[in-house]
Formats: sequence, C-alpha cells, structure tokens
Amino acid sequence: MKGVVFSLKKSDFARRNRRKITVSDLRYFFKRYGVMVMCVTLLFAGLIFGSAYAQNSTSSLLDSLDFLFTTNLDVRLSQNAAETFCACFASDFIFLFVVFLLGLAPWGIPMLLFVLFFKGFGTGLTAGYLYMAHSLKGVGFYLIVLLPGTFLFCMALSLFSTSAFYISKRMFFYTIGRNVPAQPLRKGVINFCSRSMSSLIMTFFSALLDVVLWTLFAGVFNF
Repeated sequence: MKGVVFSLKKSDFARRNRRKITVSDLRYFFKRYGVMVMCVTLLFAGLIFGSAYAQNSTSSLLDSLDFLFTTNLDVRLSQNAAETFCACFASDFIFLFVVFLLGLAPWGIPMLLFVLFFKGFGTGLTAGYLYMAHSLKGVGFYLIVLLPGTFLFCMALSLFSTSAFYISKRMFFYTIGRNVPAQPLRKGVINFCSRSMSSLIMTFFSALLDVVLWTLFAGVFNF
C-alpha cells in the first residue's frame, strides 16, 4: 500500500514538474533547425504536388523524367543489377552535384529551394503514377521496393542542402559586404566539402539498397 501511495505521489510530482514548451524553446528550435525543417517541408510539398499532378501527366513527360526518377517500369525491370545501381546512383548524384554547385554560389539559395521541391515533385510523381497505373499493387511496389532507398537519399539530400544553404548565405553576405567576415570562408568551404563526401556515401548506400530491393522483390510484382 505504501508503494502504491509513493508511486502516485511520484507521478503527480512528475506531471507538475513536467517542462512545458515555451516560445523561447520554439524560437531556439527554429533558429537551430529551421533550415532543415524548410528543406524537409519543400520535399514534402513537392511530394504532395507531384502525387496530385500524376493523374494529368503524359507518357512523354514520364519518359523524359525517367533518367531522374523511376517513371518507366518496363525499362527498369529489364535491367540487371549493375544497370539498376548505375541508374539509381547517377540520378541521385545529379541532385547532389547540383546542390554542391549551388552551395558554392552566392545566388544559390533560390535555385536550391527549387531543386528540393523538384526532387519531391518527381518522387510524388512516381508514387502517383504507380497508383494510377497499378492501383494497390503499385502502392505496394513503391513502399517495398522504391521507398526505402528514396527515403535514405532524401535524408542525405536534406542534410546536404542545409549545409549548402548556410555556405551560400555566407558567400552572399561576403560578396555584398564591405567588411571581411570574422570567420574565413575557407574553413566553411572545407567543412562543406567534407559533408558532401558524407552525403555521397549515403547516396551510395541508397543506390545499393535499391539494387537489393529490386533484385529481391521486383519480380514478385507482375506489371
């Protein structure tokens, strides 16, 4: 009985002393992670827009985007493991390389935001196309075969885009400013290049995961 009373008192004390989220906490969170939240939001917004646009897409548009996104299953299913890895890695590498160049440009932030939205748009377009063409079977194919590798790469792209945003911002203010910044750009560029290698490694494993899932499960779905 004493133990029950003690546990009740302890739970009441914990509830009373539970730290509430304040405005300063939110301000600190968005100050530290606001750019990351913005990158993820743009990807998610593009995903929604691409999924909604899939019903109005044409076969010519899907074929033209197949190099960047998986929109032509007939071609992809006929490839071997090496061709699948090259196709997945090449399409993801293009996005990383573009983000890398935009990060080193003072004017790169607007285009960087567009690249994130476009990646989300293509991802949503693929998901919407699979649902429109193959209904629940297409959804299952996307969730089992495509989504894990796509999620890993989008996580790498968001992290890398956050770093690109900050270095591009510094270069912009360095270009328009009259005073030399307190922290030299050289160190920031070196850190940015180091993070690009980390993102490239994550992209490699993303493509490798795509190959494994395509090899194991793609044949199960008869399209």
